[in-house]
Amino acid sequence: MRRWIELLRPLVPVPARVWVASKRRTLRDLRSGTRWRLITRSGQARAETRTWPAYVTVSQSLGRSAHTESKKHNLALALRELQDVHVGPEEVFSFWHLVGEPTKRRGFVPGRNLVGGRLEVSIGGGLCQLSGLMYLLALHGGLCVMERHAHSVDIYTEQTRFAPLGSDATVAYAYKDLRFRNVLPFPIALRFELGEDILRGSVCAPVPLEPCAVEFSVEDEADARRVTTWLHRPGAAARDCLGTSRYGKPRDAA
Repeated sequence: MRRWIELLRPLVPVPARVWVASKRRTLRDLRSGTRWRLITRSGQARAETRTWPAYVTVSQSLGRSAHTESKKHNLALALRELQDVHVGPEEVFSFWHLVGEPTKRRGFVPGRNLVGGRLEVSIGGGLCQLSGLMYLLALHGGLCVMERHAHSVDIYTEQTRFAPLGSDATVAYAYKDLRFRNVLPFPIALRFELGEDILRGSVCAPVPLEPCAVEFSVEDEADARRVTTWLHRPGAAARDCLGTSRYGKPRDAA
């Protein structure tokens, strides 16, 4: 049965597939109880958090390509929904629950995306840099990452890389999300800055927050690179292994 579903999948229009995937995720969230812990935007909460100091900050270069301006446009739209967002204790942050579907009607434009191991141009391209930066913020902030997906290939060289290999978090609406839970005993807020060539994000809090140390150890294989993520919490005697990601070579790589 599954084989027939896979064979028929390309015949189903993309909007219909996205709609079905979205409804399936909503149903899973309802069954697990996660739906009631997902945070939503609140103007009152945003006003409150603007005075909180930043204790964790991550900055990344936007790089330069033919699609840089499109990426900046899409990032600006997404940041409108995420700026100063408030995450209380035990509440769950979901990238897509807040940003929403990146459609042309909502103002998103075509940008560069990595799909199936190849670079393609699609609506909303470039948002993966934001989700990757937020993944790093969650790790350094000591938050519990519930869902994160690595890219299938590594398209960068050490000269062009803007973030450590293993720190990425690809997102695809309705299919792949970035989610984390605030396991701290106090609320936090996320603050962002989009500059000419810089994307910066911070974890802010009403009380001091000591950052966690994050390490990505890379092992080279014949046709791929394997990255293990380690987290060292303040005061802990040993580091925690958070998992391993495997990155193949791009299909068009030599």
